[in-house]
Amino acid sequence: MRKLLTMILSGLLLVACNQTNQSEKASADVAAIKTIEIHVTGMTCEGCENTVMKAVNQLDGVTESMASHVDELTVVSFDTTLTNYEAIAAAIEQVGYTVEGPALQPEPTE
Repeated sequence: MRKLLTMILSGLLLVACNQTNQSEKASADVAAIKTIEIHVTGMTCEGCENTVMKAVNQLDGVTESMASHVDELTVVSFDTTLTNYEAIAAAIEQVGYTVEGPALQPEPTE
């Protein structure tokens, strides 16, 4: 009985330690996530949007993307330890669209 109790306590301790390590890793990964808005020209329809999103989503580290041909805008969330703006811009240009640069943020009104 004592051996069984020791095994159960050891198992619980192992599970508790493993969960702590996973939550620390998740915190580090979340800190590396960045979202950027990119001004992209040449998209004329939803098919173009899908092509841009597919190209960007194939990059390691991209967690989410959205493209709008109406707004000439692509929004990308990515892990900065795995990719960067230059790689994202290159992927967009490789499928035939023009990256004009980071999208300009509107000035705050006072």
